[in-house]
Amino acid sequence: MYYGVAYYPEHWPEERWAVDAKLMQEAGVNGVRMGEFAWSALEPREGEYRFDWLDRAVELLADHGIKTIMCTCSRTPPPWVFAKYPEIRNTAADRLTSNYGHRYTVCHSSPVFRELSQRIDRAVVEHYADNENVIAWHTDNEIGAGNTCYCDVCRGEFHKYLREKYGSVENLNERWGAHFWSFALSDFAEAPLPVGVATANPSLALEYSRFVSKCNAEFARWPYELMKKLSPDKWVTTNFQTERTDHTDIFEMGEWTDVYGTNFYPPMGTELALDYCRGSRGKLLILEQRSGQPHWSEATKPGWMRLWAWRSVAHGACGLNFFRWRPCLWGQEEYWHAVLPHSGRPGRRYEELKRMGEELKQIGEAIEATRPPARVAMVMSYESRWALKAVLTEPRMDVLSEARRCHDALMQQNVCLDAMDPREDLSRYALVIAPRLYCVDDRVSDNLQRFVEGGGVLCLTARSGAVDEYNKIFSQPSPGPLRDMAGIEIDEYGALPEPLLLCNEGGEFEGNLKQAELWADEIIVTGARPVATYAEGWLAGTPAVTVNEFGRGKVVYVGTVLTGETLEAFLEWLCRLADVASVLDVPPGVRAFERRGDRQRFLFLLNFSEASQSVALDENWRDAFTREPATPIEISPLDVRVLAREE
Repeated sequence: MYYGVAYYPEHWPEERWAVDAKLMQEAGVNGVRMGEFAWSALEPREGEYRFDWLDRAVELLADHGIKTIMCTCSRTPPPWVFAKYPEIRNTAADRLTSNYGHRYTVCHSSPVFRELSQRIDRAVVEHYADNENVIAWHTDNEIGAGNTCYCDVCRGEFHKYLREKYGSVENLNERWGAHFWSFALSDFAEAPLPVGVATANPSLALEYSRFVSKCNAEFARWPYELMKKLSPDKWVTTNFQTERTDHTDIFEMGEWTDVYGTNFYPPMGTELALDYCRGSRGKLLILEQRSGQPHWSEATKPGWMRLWAWRSVAHGACGLNFFRWRPCLWGQEEYWHAVLPHSGRPGRRYEELKRMGEELKQIGEAIEATRPPARVAMVMSYESRWALKAVLTEPRMDVLSEARRCHDALMQQNVCLDAMDPREDLSRYALVIAPRLYCVDDRVSDNLQRFVEGGGVLCLTARSGAVDEYNKIFSQPSPGPLRDMAGIEIDEYGALPEPLLLCNEGGEFEGNLKQAELWADEIIVTGARPVATYAEGWLAGTPAVTVNEFGRGKVVYVGTVLTGETLEAFLEWLCRLADVASVLDVPPGVRAFERRGDRQRFLFLLNFSEASQSVALDENWRDAFTREPATPIEISPLDVRVLAREE
């Protein structure tokens, strides 16, 4: 299994490199990620390339058994580039042109930047294409971050995008309902950017988000094709910015990678990022795994770095790359801590790196041949996120908040799941949860209908199926094209100023179904049956949760927001309805994960509590390292036990 660190040899005296390489080797590190911010060191003046220093670093590391993932570096040009080509700078929403001296202040649409970026990327790829010590490519870093641009070039490219998509202005006006507030266009060139007004037209805002995502994906496509042409045996990745950012549809940009990669800095990033960035591919590379604390945030206490890393592996990671090896002594990331402290002396985090390195040497290869055996899928589209954000600013009602609530509760119940775009094949899952699936096109509705007709259980939440692909609300009752299979219709809805008590209909919930919050759909059942109703107020007796049989499957609709114990009780019921079991019943503070392969299964028991815990297992599980029978299993505080059994 790949086990590495982010390393920046250009930051340190060359005599230090051998010290670092030796320490890495002793810790079991077998890879590094390098080069993403090295343009100024690789091309200090235009046309003057200096690869000699990086060549020496690659060779030195290889002499210590450490291979390189080589990054391209074109999104952080050096000052001479900005001085000679100032037109490459991007323009912020306030129409101010960005200065350089920070990361990511370029315009991806700029033809000058495209030429410059392709020139430096080609130089890097051609130079290392045949280098056996470079095992993989990493397309730049955090593609799309900080690059949403509103310059005149982007506006012109946006007009081309609209012309290609809609064909005629009349078609655009019809799709957007552009007669509202006298917004009908007579020419594509009249389309404004979604800035400078209190609220942009929802259709315009959605299309500009799509346009920006497309630009970022296109930026990744060119180097990917060059990399595969010049070195087809090397795999390609890039680091998506977890599930938090929505500047780029990772499933769109993921077409130009071989392995999905992401950054993960708990507790800043939730576990949803691990399943969402892994998607249905089954493989995930953590390209920035937290080691020390980022800036002013909670300290990385003893034991947590290793525990977080093992959690990433349990979620399906096929490799880890800790960020970073040593913190900077200068620059904006002086307080972004690392495996080593500023002094460069090995300390407690290095010892955790070393301990895990020893563990992965024993079982990493076997783990890599497995994947999480998910029977639950969570579908969350970027289009729903963009579309809803354009019109509804309440953060507790956005798509991501709903997805996180559901995912966190399922993780506490030790339910394994994949997360993906709603257009992907769902046939292998028993349960699909679609949190706030606001924007629905024909592909999405047809895909969900096939899943339910085939026997699956689908869960929709409030405001699902509200708008079409143009961010225009459907004229038929909600949930729009999903209403027939949901067996309900909704005309009236609104925010709840205070929570309302719920009543369990039919006694199906074993847990404590307490209250509805934030929102209430006034559900009219047309075939579904109520599972929970409102118990008080003007909504008393109105369905809050329904279930409908459709084809060989079922559709559950939640017309409000569930949190806490209520959400936990609902999800327990939902899993029973779909015949989905948790990985294992464990005591509080312990989490259980499973990975399966053709020949072996692994069980990961992670103790996030400050007390030792005991877990009872059947006799077939053995300690993955000692092969001794493991029942019952004792887990020390902030520790992990990895168990194995043959299939």
